[in-house]
Amino acid sequence: MRRLFIILCVGLTALSCWSRSDRFKVDIDKALKHPGRAQDVYAETVSIPLQGLEGIALGQEIRLLDVTADRFFLLDKEKNEILIFDGNGQCATMIAMADSVIDFSVYRDRVLDVLTEEAIIEYSTTDGAFLAKYPVRDLDVMLKRVARVTEDGIFMLGTQDGNAYDVSYLISKSRFYPAARPAPDYLSTHAFVPASECQNSRFFRCDGIVYSFGSRTGQIAKYTDDYFICVPYQWDFGKRAPVFTNVQKT
Repeated sequence: MRRLFIILCVGLTALSCWSRSDRFKVDIDKALKHPGRAQDVYAETVSIPLQGLEGIALGQEIRLLDVTADRFFLLDKEKNEILIFDGNGQCATMIAMADSVIDFSVYRDRVLDVLTEEAIIEYSTTDGAFLAKYPVRDLDVMLKRVARVTEDGIFMLGTQDGNAYDVSYLISKSRFYPAARPAPDYLSTHAFVPASECQNSRFFRCDGIVYSFGSRTGQIAKYTDDYFICVPYQWDFGKRAPVFTNVQKT
């Protein structure tokens, strides 16, 4: 019975827990008059030069996409290669991808999930060894972002027909479950969240919990181990309309 309940939760992932949450009013004009200091955000900075790149010619588009306790992951988008550095900045290995990399993220510091147009491919964060491949089949949603939430569940953000989509993949069932994201109360003129919300959206983690954010609203989504998506943070920016490119919870 519990197994059936979990499968139903996955199938209705975006519809199940988009309940109304408390909204936080943010006065951006007031905040801009009192800019915060970098020292208030962090206690110290550490510079770690990347090493061991002899013989490796980097392209023009280098992106830092993820960091773990002892690994740095860079994407050479021009060459379509993922470079893995250890905590000391030494190049540990490099993964040359056959298909263009759309996004990747690290699960529990041990599994690297790479999203391409054709599949989700998993590698070991230690040595870049291939672990598994989950082909993307019978799915019309254009996938943008990926993050593994549990041992059996992977979540993605995507777009279709001008709407933002949440897509879950249940490994044990080898099946994708797409669902258009319902619009919150303040977007009542729309049935679903517009695709523009996925423009810069990314997944991020805090204390082992996976979150994502909306590009236009900044709305935070929380992904639970029971394959629900909840909204713990929803902002009110008044007349301002900021565009978000990154979010982190500490």
